[in-house]
Amino acid sequence: MRLLFLSSDFVLPPDRGLRVRTLSQLRVLSGIDEVERITLLSLTDAPVSAALVRAIEQQLPKVRAEQPIVQQARLRAHPFAFLKFLWLRLRRDEPYLIAKFDSEEMRALVRRHLREGDYDIVYLGYIGMVAYMSDVRELAPRAGIILEQHNVEWQIFERLAASMRPPLREAVRSEAYALRRYERRSLRRADSVVAISDADADGLRGLAGVDAVVVRPFIESNAPRVESLQRPSLGYVGHLRWQPNAMGLDWFCREVWPLVRERVPEATLTIAGTGLRRKPDGALDVPLEWVKPGIVTVGFVDDLEEVYRSTLAMVAPVVGGSGVRMKLLETMSVGMPTVTTADGAAGLGVSHEREVLIADSPNDFADCVFRLLADAALRERLRRGGYRFIASRHSAPIAAATLERSLAAARDRALRARGA
Repeated sequence: MRLLFLSSDFVLPPDRGLRVRTLSQLRVLSGIDEVERITLLSLTDAPVSAALVRAIEQQLPKVRAEQPIVQQARLRAHPFAFLKFLWLRLRRDEPYLIAKFDSEEMRALVRRHLREGDYDIVYLGYIGMVAYMSDVRELAPRAGIILEQHNVEWQIFERLAASMRPPLREAVRSEAYALRRYERRSLRRADSVVAISDADADGLRGLAGVDAVVVRPFIESNAPRVESLQRPSLGYVGHLRWQPNAMGLDWFCREVWPLVRERVPEATLTIAGTGLRRKPDGALDVPLEWVKPGIVTVGFVDDLEEVYRSTLAMVAPVVGGSGVRMKLLETMSVGMPTVTTADGAAGLGVSHEREVLIADSPNDFADCVFRLLADAALRERLRRGGYRFIASRHSAPIAAATLERSLAAARDRALRARGA
């Protein structure tokens, strides 16, 4: 079986949730005996070195990766892109989330591979890659199409709109409704749909009447962690530009952090992750809400173990969004006890006091943080619970079995359609 995998971002370094999930899927696909070769075509918002492209091929010998296409898509950073998005909305009825990944260079690359290769499956690794579904149908009508849904995307825009003021609220709500229509059509056009959680599968069924195959992320196990730190230090890891993360951090720094410092004046918080811009002097452009005594924002770090070694516990204050928090799975896999919100735990199947601590009010969240900092036995209990959870739900064999179901469903539906 030969696969063409289209990704909205290159997978290395795996420093944000979408990259972690995509790399996980490529690893699982590479481990399936029936899969002979995977061709990876991807977009990126910054140039990727040839050495990094070769690195993914060395890690996964079945994968052949093309140099990613650079696509500058953020309106804030590239205001003139608005004209392109407006044209695509009028010409193809593409909402912003699709139009931002609609690249003529990428389309030419996709079409070249479809003409030259003989693919059994085309894997659309994100809703943005639906921009190229028509090209697949035209040039590879016998190929089965799998669409992976990382979230019920239109709901994220709807929740975001509720947090905004007019007239921006109405504009974002209009975008949510346009995305809902597009998402419904896309789900029904795919031969198989992959969801990341049971909750998302239910949401996709309600939206488009499709039965998605739930493929939980494969998370590699790590050696058991042994604490060596004594000081009351916390860490945060995540994509700092993703709205549910940014809103959650704003809330935590504004509402929770002062309560933590009242009880533990020497407490510190290290914020790490990608997404923040740099000022002309090279310093990180850190949101004012995060500039508080005891908080240090370091941005991107090459090795997250540096953050884990220097902290006793993690916080994951997510507000809104859907899908599965890849970083929360990672922190459990590396043995870092974590406090999160109900939104952060949604879709995972974790329980309060068993694998993580869950709290939504400022006082409750601060109490959970204080408990973690003060109680080594609690940290160890959550650490063991996290290890058990990862082993029982996110192993490679479990992910492979469900992903094989999606491959078979896509191939069978494509064959039936061709026979008809």
